[in-house]
Amino acid sequence: MADSISEKTVIANSKLQDKRLKKALNTWDLYFLSLGGIIGSGWLFAAAASAGTTGPAAILSWIIGGVIVLFIALVYAELGSMIPRTGAISRYGHYSHGGVAGLFFGWTYFLSAVSVPAIEAEAVITYASSYIKGLSYSAPNPINPSATVALLTGLGILLAAILIVAFFALNYAGVRIMGKTNTGMTWWKLIIPSITIVMLAFLVFHTSNFTSPALGGFLPGNNSATIFEAVSTDGIVFSFLGFRQALDYGGEAKTPQKSIPRATIFSVLTGIVVYVLLQVVFIGAIDPTKLAAAGGWFGLVSSTPTTYAASVVAAPFAFLAKSSGIFALVVLTYVLYADAYVSPAGTLNVYAGTSTRTLFGLAEIGYFPKQLSVVSKKTHVPVLPIILSVIIGIIFLAPFPSWYALVGLITGATAFTYIVGGSALMVLRREADALKRPFKLPFAKILAPIAFIGATLIVYWSGWPTIPYLAIGIFLGIVVYLIILATHKVENVFTKENIKAGWWVPGFILVLTLLSYLGEGDYGGTNTLPYPYDFVVVIIVAIIFYLISIRSGYRTEEISDIIESGTQYIQEEDVTTTAGQK
Repeated sequence: MADSISEKTVIANSKLQDKRLKKALNTWDLYFLSLGGIIGSGWLFAAAASAGTTGPAAILSWIIGGVIVLFIALVYAELGSMIPRTGAISRYGHYSHGGVAGLFFGWTYFLSAVSVPAIEAEAVITYASSYIKGLSYSAPNPINPSATVALLTGLGILLAAILIVAFFALNYAGVRIMGKTNTGMTWWKLIIPSITIVMLAFLVFHTSNFTSPALGGFLPGNNSATIFEAVSTDGIVFSFLGFRQALDYGGEAKTPQKSIPRATIFSVLTGIVVYVLLQVVFIGAIDPTKLAAAGGWFGLVSSTPTTYAASVVAAPFAFLAKSSGIFALVVLTYVLYADAYVSPAGTLNVYAGTSTRTLFGLAEIGYFPKQLSVVSKKTHVPVLPIILSVIIGIIFLAPFPSWYALVGLITGATAFTYIVGGSALMVLRREADALKRPFKLPFAKILAPIAFIGATLIVYWSGWPTIPYLAIGIFLGIVVYLIILATHKVENVFTKENIKAGWWVPGFILVLTLLSYLGEGDYGGTNTLPYPYDFVVVIIVAIIFYLISIRSGYRTEEISDIIESGTQYIQEEDVTTTAGQK
């Protein structure tokens, strides 16, 4: 096995490369990066998916999902303003709990980020398939075979791969160009859903759809468990996850201590308002007669959908506008078809940078070879992570060739990485009290465990077999790391101190996988722990692991160096050397 590099060497290299990143983003840039990540393919598909799971009660799902994500965002707002770093979320677990915890959370975060460009590219091609033949076909969902979804054909996958390559190339051009491009795209992405909300609300709105017995009533099947299922599996939480962009680009912000908390919090609040209203107008715009003939709300996810139901699922808002026959809405249809390129492509653009910066962050803290953290002198972006992210992102297209198949896995993976936020916040308050906190979260002793429990519930609601797939992907990262450790000079995280501080993370993964198997049948489990008793058990388990995580955190060498060297806020410098060279 190759000798591992010392943590002091990792810290020194990290400072150098962080300084080489261009500090070019202001508060509005960060806000639009987060909002651009929030308003993407979720607004095109999630309303239909969640309505098919729980009917008009999906409105409650959006509120629940949005509030939970807001609690998580509040926790990260303090962390981000306190220690702004590029690829920040992949670093915080390392700062508070050392290498083992940091490796698990960092790798999982990378998996969630690198797969988003794939799902956004799939969204673009799926919408296009509603008027271009040969791009998709109807087949059982690879994750949930009881539902029929649109899967991409070979040609569809090829076009999606080309989109991924194109937007990673835009990221290579530099953060300033990418950031300004995103701002323009996000204005479009905010305006078009707003116009859609107003036009559908005033031109085609059936109030009876919210309670009609023929459609299944407000909560079809009277099963409130489906409200929570929709939060994770139908793209609701997935739609809000873009708030993390302000954190991951924090090391490239001009005034991160002010910009990060503002961009993070207000992007989530904006997203909640937009998405709840979109769900309301989607419910109201459905043709009640045709939906009743399709079997009601559940007909949208039937294994044998009618032509009307299949058309709604393939291009939800565009089809509803076009099928209304109202001239103004027919015109809107073509705008929505154009937006089906802009919204997902804009989010793809943002996440192409996020996955790149996550790899950068993992290399900066020593888990991956330092070559992954070398920043281009010309464009001020890390180049090798861009190449690797393109390759891995394209790989996700093959086993999950559908937006509906990939969304639950991404949601579960991202929510798992957010679990550490509440714990890291309280550990760093204890171990790094000397650090400035431009934004200090009030009532943190209450909100931090709520964020921890909320993220845990989101993972649990992802259901079986999504959670075991997620567990396999997480532990696969450990295998990748061990191979790298044997062949490259990277930090050996398996020290006694790191194991003691981080053992709870793999333990928590295994416990959640077991609970998923034993849990509510609507989530794919064996129903040994039926709803709502499964919720009680999951919450109790989350509290236990939260207390363990708080106790196990310690003052890592990275945090000690930040305090002692005064590098809480790293300024851009004209550094002309590569890491470790003069």
